[in-house]
Amino acid sequence: MTSTLTLTKDPDSMFAAMFSGRHALRQDDDGAYFIDRDGTHFRYVLNYLRDGGFRPGSLPADPCFLAELFTEAEYYQLAGLTRLVAEQTRTVAETRPAAVDGGADLDVSGSAPSPVGSLSSGSCTSRTGGASPAGRRLPRKVSAQLTPK
Repeated sequence: MTSTLTLTKDPDSMFAAMFSGRHALRQDDDGAYFIDRDGTHFRYVLNYLRDGGFRPGSLPADPCFLAELFTEAEYYQLAGLTRLVAEQTRTVAETRPAAVDGGADLDVSGSAPSPVGSLSSGSCTSRTGGASPAGRRLPRKVSAQLTPK
């Protein structure tokens, strides 16, 4: 569970728009809001919102995971998180030999909309949707405790 105060820390994010009061939101019986996204990366999204960043070394060094997290950051419109993930991706690409990353073809140099680049087909197929890196199914509900304005 997290508070709307945490979810709305970034005023330009999807969460800020979602919980602004301008949209009718439907809650489950337990007060949770359903967001139809894979929960695998959501803890990183919440930790970014709570802390405003990450300690060095706390983001995974897996290029596939970083590409997926970048997609989530873009979806939630968290510009700061997309920058941090892109930086981590560049660092990983600079420090890992190409043979170690399973053939992933990362383009982190250009000014393309996604600095994470595109992964070659088949390079991220080891993980199933909705599963954590450990393989267990993760929830995709957000229980947001409403805070008074």
